[in-house]
Amino acid sequence: MKANEPTLYAPVTIKLLQGILYQDDTIHWDMLLHHQSAVREYVGKIGLALYLDEGEGYAYLQQLDEETVQENFGQSLPRLIRRVKLSYDVTLLSVLFRERLQQFDASGDPSSRLVMARDDIREMTHPFFPEQTNEVRLLRNLDSNINQLVKLGFLKQLSGKQSHQYEVRRIIKAKISADMLADIKEKLQAHVEANS
Repeated sequence: MKANEPTLYAPVTIKLLQGILYQDDTIHWDMLLHHQSAVREYVGKIGLALYLDEGEGYAYLQQLDEETVQENFGQSLPRLIRRVKLSYDVTLLSVLFRERLQQFDASGDPSSRLVMARDDIREMTHPFFPEQTNEVRLLRNLDSNINQLVKLGFLKQLSGKQSHQYEVRRIIKAKISADMLADIKEKLQAHVEANS
């Protein structure tokens, strides 16, 4: 291959650099499965690692930890994968969705999708938010938080007649492990008690 010749896996590598890749993007998913080793090698050269979960149907890139970067490159590298600081409300929603997905998997077929309507989400969050007299404002805040989770890839808004329904994406299990779930719940509880 010539130095300037494009690689066969360039499209899937670019998709991964843009964010999470899901199995329902069949063209890029199949390309990733076929060129997995080459993609791992390529992104490894720039300080990234490929995380692929075939069973759950998602893949994403992670920045290598600083110690590994120093060991392999002999210097620090700029961050390519940005860290996103979540608000209390978005963190709470993430934890509630992660917990709901865990319950869903325990009670049924883990290969099926967890889909929740906006009203169900509102009902799920109701005990955690103080009563507000302005119902419109409450719904606007909830919609804003849901939209942020859609942008992060934790939720997928369904289209058509189901536009007020959201699929809880399984990537949330990788981003919030069972140990992290317990730790975050403890911190959220402390936050609630401090502000009561």
